[in-house]
Amino acid sequence: MPGGSGASPSSVTHEFDGARVVVRDSPFGLAFQDTSGRTVLEQVTPPLMQAMPSANLAPEPGGVDQLPEVAAYAPFAYEVGAEKGTQWPVLFWTGNMLAGVRGGVVHHATAVLETVEQDGTLAMTLSTTEPGRTLGVTISSDGPGALRVQVTPQPAAGVVAMGDAFSSGPDEAFHGFGGRHNTLDQHGNDFYAWVEEENFNQGPLKPLVDPIPDVGDEDYLFPNGPTAAYYVQNMFVSSRPYGFLANETALTRWRMAAERDDAWRLDVRRDGLDYTVAVGPAPEAIRAITAITGRQRVPPAWAMGPTLKRAVSGAYDYQTKVAEDLVEIERYMSEAGMPVEAYSYEGWDGLPEDFVRETNAWLTARDIRPIGYVRAFVSDDGTFDADGTFQDAVSRGLVAMTPGGAPWIGVAVGPAALLDFTNPDTVAWWEERKIRHMLDLGFDGFMQDFGEQVMEDMVFHNGETGVTMHNRFPVVFHQVTRSIVDRFETEHPERGPIFMYVRAGFTGRPGSAAYESSTFPGDEHPDWSRSNGIAALATDMLNRAIGGAVGFNTDIGGYLDSWSTDELDEELFTRWSQWSALTPFFRVHNSFSNGTKMPWSFDEPTLSRWIAAARLHMRARPYVLALWEQTADTGMPMQRPMWLAFPDDPEAAKQDQQWMLGEEVLVAPVVTKGATSRPVYFPAGCWQHGETGELYTGPGERAVAAPLESLPWFHRCDMPPPF
Repeated sequence: MPGGSGASPSSVTHEFDGARVVVRDSPFGLAFQDTSGRTVLEQVTPPLMQAMPSANLAPEPGGVDQLPEVAAYAPFAYEVGAEKGTQWPVLFWTGNMLAGVRGGVVHHATAVLETVEQDGTLAMTLSTTEPGRTLGVTISSDGPGALRVQVTPQPAAGVVAMGDAFSSGPDEAFHGFGGRHNTLDQHGNDFYAWVEEENFNQGPLKPLVDPIPDVGDEDYLFPNGPTAAYYVQNMFVSSRPYGFLANETALTRWRMAAERDDAWRLDVRRDGLDYTVAVGPAPEAIRAITAITGRQRVPPAWAMGPTLKRAVSGAYDYQTKVAEDLVEIERYMSEAGMPVEAYSYEGWDGLPEDFVRETNAWLTARDIRPIGYVRAFVSDDGTFDADGTFQDAVSRGLVAMTPGGAPWIGVAVGPAALLDFTNPDTVAWWEERKIRHMLDLGFDGFMQDFGEQVMEDMVFHNGETGVTMHNRFPVVFHQVTRSIVDRFETEHPERGPIFMYVRAGFTGRPGSAAYESSTFPGDEHPDWSRSNGIAALATDMLNRAIGGAVGFNTDIGGYLDSWSTDELDEELFTRWSQWSALTPFFRVHNSFSNGTKMPWSFDEPTLSRWIAAARLHMRARPYVLALWEQTADTGMPMQRPMWLAFPDDPEAAKQDQQWMLGEEVLVAPVVTKGATSRPVYFPAGCWQHGETGELYTGPGERAVAAPLESLPWFHRCDMPPPF
């Protein structure tokens, strides 16, 4: 229970479990402190206590930020007016945010009118710059060292957005926010939290768009800009130090010292505000926040083994290609010692059932686990859904509806409808028709794909619209499926843990991470680009890992080749395989349009290099699994960005193409075309090359030889090789 003590005539300090909050009476302001009294986060005090007009366009079409805007840097600012988001309505980008318009008058908190402390909660009523409206605020413990702040306008009518603003400085780093590709530190960036799909790099348009501001950049992604992400986490860890979690599912905008050097702010598009502050250094903040949002569970060991996936493609007859894969797998396992522990074929539901059963039995007899595939929608494509599946789900009303009560048809490509997992009838249908049917056919795991296509005017069975369901949909989707899988495992203990990995995700209480074992980053391009190729992988993996999503599962080779100007050749396939070797998963999946290139699709040296990377991955698996068990307990990711592993080393914090596995192994893969060496930053101490045995002493950057056969990785000299 909080207790008050006067800090000054106009402020009071309230004690919670492992944290403090200082409340300034007038002008109103909050400061968050650790138990020693150190302030780690403090609200901005506005220079003028008055309302202000606002008219903004954000986001802007194309993911750019060209037009000036007005933002209120004030405590608990809210807007009275109108706001409308416009989404992409068709094709790959259904549900992505295209543009948003907002206008009105902004008000904010001014002073404390009343304070009540009861049952461990601090409740306040605040005056505002708007006559007749107050703010109700509650502050309560959200676990050790964490405080939850909830704000409600009274009355709420007419409020379309609300936010808060905090003091910052040039020294503050902001790490996290989910699977963003652009950087490991979002200081200076302005972006929003909205689950989005299929963001392409510049591809063949690069010569045309290079001169365009915000577009001609190596990080740019079309159509939603460099920070677009499939897997969004509404949280970050600051260097101040503290962690911050927005307990919101509506569209949230973050201005991270982007407009002002001395402040950052967030806005949420609804009539209230809910966030959590976790005081303390990064490991403590990560533990506190992921205890709320969830951590991906440890997978079965086989799921981390070398996996081959046969993608559906118009380039061949799918059933014939799956049958050919089995012949090639047996051949190369026998002749070349190629390790394969799982085989995934995503078009199983469009194949004859007898063929699927026979295929899975063949794989199981050879200790190869079959992996299936499901999607968040039903489609009349005859490939991923058996004939009649789409018509059955739509006719039963199991899909998201239009405001007029008709099925909302048109998500993704082709006649398709998003399943409504808030509807109990949909859940029952999904369990029988998809998940149990798939598992009864002998699959031991599956990919759960999509979940980004919710439109704001969709209406769901639980009464919500897409405004609040867009970001929450993948959480509900994964939770529903996980509950089905848990029941199946209880009924069939002989089957062992079922492996489930996903694409779309979001934070929550808990978020989707609580129901998954793994996430794949979403249709990378088979190229070397920083925006969405091999050089985008490390930032994505490391950003989402600190939010509990540690099971990074890249498509070796890159999937979306229909837009790329590069071709998946021997060099890129090799470097991508090496990149994956010392990550949690090792899965071949590539080529959207030309057909999957398996390890045997290349020449013999490339196959040998893939086998070497696969064997390294298998040697490291016990080490990674042990680290994952620790992650499940503490939230501290096994693959750690250098800033997290070496918090007192500013040069280490700049490294975004290398990482640590636990405390002992440094990984620095090659992500540059044609490179036969790369610079590696070594923190203080002695480091030994895991392949050559060469010694390097840090701190400092060293050039390390990296011929095509070699993955630069290192372990501490004072320990034996960990694998």
